[in-house]
Order: sequence, then C-alpha cells, then structure tokens
Amino acid sequence: MTHNLLNGLLHLLTVCSIGLLLSIFEPGLQAQDRDEITPGGAFLRSIVMPGWGHHYVDDTNWNRGKYHLAGEAVLVLSYLGLNIRSNYLETDFRTLAQSSSGADLSDKNRDFLIALGNFDSLSEYNEAQLRARRWNSLFPDTPEYQWSWNRTEDRIQYQNTREKVDKTRNQLPTLVVLMVGNRIASGISAYLRAQKKLENFPEAGFTYINEAGYQGVAARIRFNF
Repeated sequence: MTHNLLNGLLHLLTVCSIGLLLSIFEPGLQAQDRDEITPGGAFLRSIVMPGWGHHYVDDTNWNRGKYHLAGEAVLVLSYLGLNIRSNYLETDFRTLAQSSSGADLSDKNRDFLIALGNFDSLSEYNEAQLRARRWNSLFPDTPEYQWSWNRTEDRIQYQNTREKVDKTRNQLPTLVVLMVGNRIASGISAYLRAQKKLENFPEAGFTYINEAGYQGVAARIRFNF
C-alpha cells in the first residue's frame, strides 16, 4: 500500500500543483498574458518543473535553475531505477517461493512473507508461535497457507531477496521528500529573483508640467539598485 501511495504521489505531484497554484497565482498569470514577469509566475513554473522559473525570469542567466533542474533529473531517475529494481527483485523472490516451497503469496500480508523466510514450513512456524504463546500470530492450517521449502538454501535466498526489496523501497519516501523540497527551494529562489528583477526594473513616466512648474513635456526614468 505504501509503495502504491508513493507512486501515486509522484504521479500527482506535478498535476495537482498546477491546479492548486493556478488559483493562488491567478493575478500573476493574468499579468503573464501581457508578457510581464511576475514572482508568482516564476514560483509556479518552478513548482511544475524546477529551473523553469529561473529560465522564465532570465533565459540568459539561469545557472541556479539549471542546478535545480539537474537535481530533479537525478532524483526522478533514481526513483524510477529503484522502483524498477524493487519490482524485479519482488518478482524474483515470489517465483522462487512458489517453485521451491509451494507457497501461495497472492493476497498475503507482510507477516506471512517474513514467516516464509524464517521457517522451513507452516507447521514449524505455528509450533514456534505456540511455544511462545503468540496465539494471534498463528496461521490457519489450510492449503492456501501451506509451505514447505525443498532446500534451506532456497529459503535463505528468498529471505535475502525480500529484505533487499524492503531496503530498496524504504529509500523511495526519502527521494519523494527531496523532490518536493527541490521544487519548493527552486520556486522560492525563482520568486525572489523575479521580485528583485522587478525592483530593479527602470520606471518611466511622462508629465505635462515639469518640476519648475512650466508647461511642457518632461520625462523621468528611475533605476532602483
């Protein structure tokens, strides 16, 4: 369930952020339609794709954005690589369990998978639970819960492979957190850069009365530093 949740979160991360931030930054998006750079627009773009906001603010100097974009690529590729590896290993240990122990792993919980790797058979497992008085840990003595390993070596190989799957998938939440953090950091950085650029943008104005009070046209340009 956790594994599926992570995949769903990764898939929805970009899609949901677009709809959510469209409502937050609607005024900024309207300004963007007039070809104006806005901090909100820069933040939104970096949430959708890290680095995009920096490119939006200044496409000639967005080195900071390139770092965020490269980091996103590394994190996504790492997530996909680990996910593919864990799925491959899971298929491997399930195939081994079925062929060497006769176990049916369909619809079995984690406790069953662990027990299968620690005991040679169902009867051995249940006897251990009875001795320890762990009544709630007993599995029913029915065909769908029966197993008996042909070789101890196969059981150990199954156990090691299953543990590799757990260790691999335990890294996935960290990668998702890093992806979210990278997007937020990129968004904040792009927002501040856009804000700074707007503050330093020259202001121009025209008036029909100059500062001396005479009629005429006066032009003023102000640079903020």
